[in-house]
Amino acid sequence: MIEALIRTLQYDRSENLNLARSIPESVCDQLPAGLKQSPCWIVCHLCLADTRQAGSLTTGKPVGDDDGFFEEFGPSSDLTKARQHMNTRFGSWSYAIDAAEQSHKRLTDAITAADPQALSQPHPNEKVREWFPTLNDNLTYAAWHEGNHGGQLRAWVHVARQAGILT
Repeated sequence: MIEALIRTLQYDRSENLNLARSIPESVCDQLPAGLKQSPCWIVCHLCLADTRQAGSLTTGKPVGDDDGFFEEFGPSSDLTKARQHMNTRFGSWSYAIDAAEQSHKRLTDAITAADPQALSQPHPNEKVREWFPTLNDNLTYAAWHEGNHGGQLRAWVHVARQAGILT
């Protein structure tokens, strides 16, 4: 089952980043037609999610809280500051995409190295145990999360084309 999950995560991330690479940096933070999440926020958010999930697998502790990563790209972050935070954290759109590729590799490596019995034990982070009782639950969510934000990225491209932002 773990191998199938890893293949799904890798395929989805590859598709999402290929789409992200087709979006010019000049418009990566635009929010046409009232959309709430821009491509730059989505890519950086996926990088944050990878970092947090890999941390859960390797150390059992939240990662990204101490350096402001969660505040910048977590679910309740200020979406209007996505480009500013992206540039500060990663330097540019292309570097953010590369960082999301690298963070995803670290996550899939951590999943591969994880002890299958440990994955079925209570989640090591008490703060997230209510939502994800075990690491297996958290990894199942990772697949949904990737697909959800990939869908948002595709919706953004569709709306941006209709708005004349993309050709």
